[in-house]
Amino acid sequence: MSSPVRSAIGWLLPFAWLLACGAVDETAEIPTASAKMERIERIVVATGTIEPEREVEVRSRIAGIVEKIHVEDGDRVEPGQPLVEIERELLEAQVREAAAALEAVRVELRFAKIALERSLELERSGAASQQKRDDARSRQQGARAEVARAQARLDNLNTQLSYATVRSPLAGRVLQIHTEEGNAVSPVTAVTGGIVLLSLAGTEALYLEGLVDENEIARVAVGQRARVQTEAFPERSFEGSVRTIAPMGQRIQNVTYFEVKIEIVDPDAELLLPRMSGDADIITETVESALVIPETALRYRGANLYVEIDGPAPEERRIEIGIVDGSRVQVLSGLAEGETVRLK
Repeated sequence: MSSPVRSAIGWLLPFAWLLACGAVDETAEIPTASAKMERIERIVVATGTIEPEREVEVRSRIAGIVEKIHVEDGDRVEPGQPLVEIERELLEAQVREAAAALEAVRVELRFAKIALERSLELERSGAASQQKRDDARSRQQGARAEVARAQARLDNLNTQLSYATVRSPLAGRVLQIHTEEGNAVSPVTAVTGGIVLLSLAGTEALYLEGLVDENEIARVAVGQRARVQTEAFPERSFEGSVRTIAPMGQRIQNVTYFEVKIEIVDPDAELLLPRMSGDADIITETVESALVIPETALRYRGANLYVEIDGPAPEERRIEIGIVDGSRVQVLSGLAEGETVRLK
């Protein structure tokens, strides 16, 4: 037997053995699916981050040294809760000094009042001149002004002393502490605007601030429901609602996007933290009873769509589709409920 013949027989024998063992199945079943009536939603995706309704940078109103920080990153805080203590010894000494000065001018005012009363009595009896009475009255008025000035200084120092305890202006969560105990801080009245002590996020409401492609933005409207998903909680979604749509788009890498703010109204919204990445499925349209088939049943031929009807003699049929939700397609015409289509 020639060498080429032996080579051909050697190649065919393994293939024949595979056929005998059933490894090559020419009658393998083609996957199919039936057209069913189901609920389907048209979804527009907004991609962005979780943001608080309000974010505040807390600064000191007085200069000094940070003595104590009462909170840590991530802590929840209430309005008026102490956040940071600024060293207060110097201010307390100034308050005591101002209080002593106030008491001194009050004593002076009392003596001035007595002197005026005596001068008036002497004037009535003819033992003192009108000039002495005027001098006594002027002394009393000057003492009264000094009391008012000293009181104002004391009030001002007491106010500054109250600023030594920096308190939370809102209910929220500590995002980040920007200083350490022992650091010097400048007041918010400084030319630089003062040192940021920490930043807070208000927890009245959380939003997903996301971007929507310009091709989809026309379908989005204020009030539409949305489902927010985050990487931190991949197994669940949070209920939301579209609150605002930016009136002007922004160009990013030659594509125009519109910013959409979606308020998270879920009872478990407190689980979410600012700056988490997230996506929102905005439900722009819902059909409760739609004829639905898998997306893998579609056959494309130019601008036309077809499906292959399963049966002894498979039939190719043109269809029109509506909503596509990723894995399923709504069929508007060309197919009836219960008909079976072949899948890719």
